[in-house]
Amino acid sequence: MDFQFSQEENDFRKLVIDFIDNNIPKDLLWKESDSMSDANWPKVIEVRQKLAKAGLAIIHWPSKYGGQDGTQTFQLILREEMSQRGVPDSISFDDGFNFIGPSIIDYGSDYLKETHLPGVSNGNVFWCQGYTEPGGGSDLGSSRTTAVLQGDEYIINGQKDYIFGAARADWIHILARTNREESGHRGLSYFLVDMKSPGITLRALDEIHGRSSVLNEVFFDDLRVPVRNMLGSPEQGWQIAMDTLNRERSGIEVVGKTRGLFVELVDYIRVDYSNLSTDMDIGEVKLKLGEMSAEIEACRIMAYRVAWLQDHGFDSGYQASMSRLLAIEMWRNFTYLALRILGHYGNLSGGIESPLEGKLSRGYIESIAESIYLGTPEIHRNIIAKRGIGLSDE
Repeated sequence: MDFQFSQEENDFRKLVIDFIDNNIPKDLLWKESDSMSDANWPKVIEVRQKLAKAGLAIIHWPSKYGGQDGTQTFQLILREEMSQRGVPDSISFDDGFNFIGPSIIDYGSDYLKETHLPGVSNGNVFWCQGYTEPGGGSDLGSSRTTAVLQGDEYIINGQKDYIFGAARADWIHILARTNREESGHRGLSYFLVDMKSPGITLRALDEIHGRSSVLNEVFFDDLRVPVRNMLGSPEQGWQIAMDTLNRERSGIEVVGKTRGLFVELVDYIRVDYSNLSTDMDIGEVKLKLGEMSAEIEACRIMAYRVAWLQDHGFDSGYQASMSRLLAIEMWRNFTYLALRILGHYGNLSGGIESPLEGKLSRGYIESIAESIYLGTPEIHRNIIAKRGIGLSDE
């Protein structure tokens, strides 16, 4: 494994940075919870379309479907640079470009590819992921949403929780149990669902920083989905979900956010340490930041290792969980350390007295939620124990 980026990869990174600097409105940066508001959503859509038109969004897709036959490494470069500069997840972590699009390419029928890939690739169609359920959390095998075959349709009933972007999504991809005789990961199938379909209702969720337009509960009541909207084969849902999640779990977005804020924090301290209201002396601050710098770089290397494994056809399952686990713990450690360094003012989320415009205060709150997204730490530790070091439940 080569730890140096190629000239082509470095050139691509420069293109991404230039795109961000010239195409993304400053009032969208570092404002995740506001990115889906009525005022900002049109700006998000416009940026997504520009990103696609510039040839950056799906560089990792096969050229047959509009991509440039690029690698997962190119995709991670895009996601890292955007996250490092505070670009909202609805652009940098887009479900269509990065996750469900490739899954449709891998598992979809000709009909599904022809129907969905054009809208994904041009940035016009926004997707959300519907996995998490009440009581099940990150344990996707406990899914209780059912899909019963009736003629040429499946009748779907159930509920999904904490769904990012559901209120803005055109389509959602979900797991549902088509074989109720099976339990756990068996008997699950994968469906692509039009969010405008009768039988779907949403309820916004209150978050720790107040109500936002980002997370929702999604309810399915006798929802009718055509058989042809099943992705893959019946009861292949678990395999498709794991492949999709492994593309997400590198943790590169968390690494990017942390790197960006780490640089801002160091610059802030460098200007005038004496103005900080911290109980830490400068020697302790230096030691802690040096340690944090090493932790960030280790997580970054791990994320790119996951991409390298995927590029070379290896199973990245437990390594992706390792990367995700390390990244979310690093993000929480960093934001806690940053607030300790900044002292009382660091807890302010905005206003003229708030250091770094409240980014670190909001980041600490987000780090709590981040530990749940894409699997809790316990889920990842269990995957590593089972698949990485071979410890069974027996």
